[in-house]
Amino acid sequence: MKNYAKYFLLLMLISSCKKELQSNKNEKSSEMIDFTISKIEEENFDIADIDYSFKSGTIENFDIEGKSIDLYWIDKDRDTILKFYRRYDKNGNLIGARYYEEGDIKPSRDTVYINAEGHKVEASLNGDGKVIWKMTIFTDDNDNPVLKRYENGKGDYRGLDSLFFDDNGRVIKGFYENSKGRRYSIKTYNYLESDKAGNWIERMMYVNDTLKQRQLRRITYYDK
Repeated sequence: MKNYAKYFLLLMLISSCKKELQSNKNEKSSEMIDFTISKIEEENFDIADIDYSFKSGTIENFDIEGKSIDLYWIDKDRDTILKFYRRYDKNGNLIGARYYEEGDIKPSRDTVYINAEGHKVEASLNGDGKVIWKMTIFTDDNDNPVLKRYENGKGDYRGLDSLFFDDNGRVIKGFYENSKGRRYSIKTYNYLESDKAGNWIERMMYVNDTLKQRQLRRITYYDK
């Protein structure tokens, strides 16, 4: 695995997507039919003046019960650079994943568990099953992942992601803070359009108050 730190952080950010979708679904379940997601295709376009250039994208597939099964990360040339396959136990609980970076023959692994304090932990493992990176997730009263604390394989604190959510469970602000307390790239999101199920399909991302990306999603649902 060539870039495990970069991709581990990336995968952890992606993992919050499903939580947001569930929030919208639960909020609206009393007033509309049940929408079960089959696929989410996301495209991110960098903004320079009035020009838009494709930066990255993801394709994520879900089973009929709404569990995320696999995810593919697309680079600016629209090549697949990461393939991510989630693993569940017999009760349907997420227990980890196997993933391939571009050029990998053997998969890398991560594991998911609940620690002694009751917090969800996601850890990236090396070939011997030892932890390389670990993230502990802290949630608010609405089960939103408002804080993600990172450690390396030695247990040293390496930084955190702080996230802020609106009443619909959508991320509206976030920043990364390193182990020395320095904050990077304060991001805010402006949601422009949602689909019939209430899930966002277009938003703008600002970095330090400067518009940086237009982000689009195509969401496919199972027929009921």
